[in-house]
Amino acid sequence: MSPFAPSSCALGMAAFLLLSACHGGADDPLHSVDASVADGRTLSSAIALQLVSEKKLSKLLPNKDIDQYEASGVVASGGMLYVASDNSNRIAAIDTALDQGKLGPGDAGESQYEALTATDDGRFFAMIETASVTDERAEIAELDSGTALLTRAFTDATFDHPNKGFEGLAFLRVAGTEYLLALCENNSCKNDDSPAGEGRIKVLTKVDGSWSTQASLKLPEAVAFLNYSDLALRDDGDGGFTAAVVSRKSSALWLGKLETSPWALGGPSTFYTFPRTDEGGVQYCSVEGITFLGPTVLAAASDKSDDGAPCTDEGSSIHIFQLPQ
Repeated sequence: MSPFAPSSCALGMAAFLLLSACHGGADDPLHSVDASVADGRTLSSAIALQLVSEKKLSKLLPNKDIDQYEASGVVASGGMLYVASDNSNRIAAIDTALDQGKLGPGDAGESQYEALTATDDGRFFAMIETASVTDERAEIAELDSGTALLTRAFTDATFDHPNKGFEGLAFLRVAGTEYLLALCENNSCKNDDSPAGEGRIKVLTKVDGSWSTQASLKLPEAVAFLNYSDLALRDDGDGGFTAAVVSRKSSALWLGKLETSPWALGGPSTFYTFPRTDEGGVQYCSVEGITFLGPTVLAAASDKSDDGAPCTDEGSSIHIFQLPQ
């Protein structure tokens, strides 16, 4: 979710790209797609991502106090992948080869961290959907470079349901001002029944100790996902950013363009689906986090899945995907 792709990450990707891609792609869960005409211009013609590598979080991290990691966000920073879980206050740090991992400070208590992003000076921010069942305000936790909690601050955004608020987070510094882009889980920032094609991102900045909404960005109507799980930004070097938005329910990814003067989201757009089974069924049912590792390589993190096989095989994991060339 960081707008900055560390060069150390990029250097580590050369080995990944030599690996064979696994799992053939198939149709989008919402639309019938003819793979022979998949060009990525629309959701119905989405291109299948190529799996490079993946591993269960339980294989990388000690789990004496945690039965299962419920991954909720991932961000690349300083050559490592950092993974938040909403059932633990301890942020995981994992190498990009997916060989080793460790847990940061904290405990195994419920964190309600729904997203994670990294700053350009080594800090982190985690999104908390709502403060409590009685306090509908979304809240943001600031963490130090070692992922220890520093402070928590409220946002001016409130939601009708405690677990249906902000689901994605990305840091951006513009003209010296720190911004957090917060992605609503549901269309129109409302409930599960809201019509598709109404995705929203709130641009937040800190004012007098709390995070205040400066702008509300509408995703292009073509990004008609059933819900929205996370977003990531990558600096294009021309004043704009490549934006990635992922959907758990749609098992899909959108790449578009973010401009900051004025704030706007748009094209060119490309749609991707996560790899399907040989029979064309969805197998990535719980993708909750996305981050750039390079121009054509992304890492994703999956929550546990209760959808049964093959979804459970891919749940509670970290994955590396490549955009097809």
